[in-house]
Amino acid sequence: MIRFGMCFSRSFEGVAPLSHIGKKLPVYLRLLELCQAEGWKVYILTRKTYKGGNGFDGAWLFKNGKFVRVEETVRLDLVFDWVGNLLFPPKNEKSLKVVNIRKFKELTCNKWETYLKLSSYMPKTYWVGNLKNAAKLVSKITTDNVVLKPYDGLRGKGIFIGLKEDLKNFSPEKEGKKYILQEFIDTSNGVPNITSGRHDLRIVVVNGKAVWCHVRVPAEGSLLANAAQGGSLTEVDYSKVPESVKKIVKIISKIFYKEYDNPIFSLDFGIDKDGNPKIFEINDQIGFPKWEMKNRDNFLNALVQNFSSKI
Repeated sequence: MIRFGMCFSRSFEGVAPLSHIGKKLPVYLRLLELCQAEGWKVYILTRKTYKGGNGFDGAWLFKNGKFVRVEETVRLDLVFDWVGNLLFPPKNEKSLKVVNIRKFKELTCNKWETYLKLSSYMPKTYWVGNLKNAAKLVSKITTDNVVLKPYDGLRGKGIFIGLKEDLKNFSPEKEGKKYILQEFIDTSNGVPNITSGRHDLRIVVVNGKAVWCHVRVPAEGSLLANAAQGGSLTEVDYSKVPESVKKIVKIISKIFYKEYDNPIFSLDFGIDKDGNPKIFEINDQIGFPKWEMKNRDNFLNALVQNFSSKI
């Protein structure tokens, strides 16, 4: 029997390994049920019990809609990595089969490497490194506003968006971070038939195809559309997405499919005032749809198809 697991960073405690998921828990459970329907034995894993190879010294077995803590070593045929950092999977571990492969995760965790890979589709970007170097580079930015962000940041944290002359007043949340500097893309004209103002349009790609998308809109007075920063999220029918965006999605999806073993990822777009799409970033960690969203099962079934292709 195939043994499939979804891996997180949480400690090996209790019998509620998905207690942190919140309102989207039913969607995660549905994914596990769909995997069970394939005839697989399904586990929730933690990187903290990983012992090397394809073994975990302890896991939670999903059985009859509940989780049972298993203390013995469990060996997995495939692991869906949901850790969110480079602590897992190990860099040189070749016997552990993981979705997505580490090479792809390293790309998505490094915004500078992402830019080098996709510079034709992204805002002009410069490597800053230490924050003190930003003052020397800001004059290269041609837009009035600039974007300064940690090269390895998540959820919109530690980002400066504002006038070039105000950058000198930026105080980082954490010292010692390395940064990139980008031209500001003014998305205030919106996306035709989708939204009328500032936005971040996310396209989720599985098996080389767009399977779900949504638009995030900043809270009033903010330029950050991340949900973690107060942005609102609305599901979007992919048929309404501009053809210029679809063209880029198709090109990148084809490249990534071949180069990174059919990864699961999202592309975040902004449409500038001239109607040109620009990619803000790529992500390998994708927030699941809400239960009531139209394309929930389209997304989940695509995940299962992706898993099946790797077993």
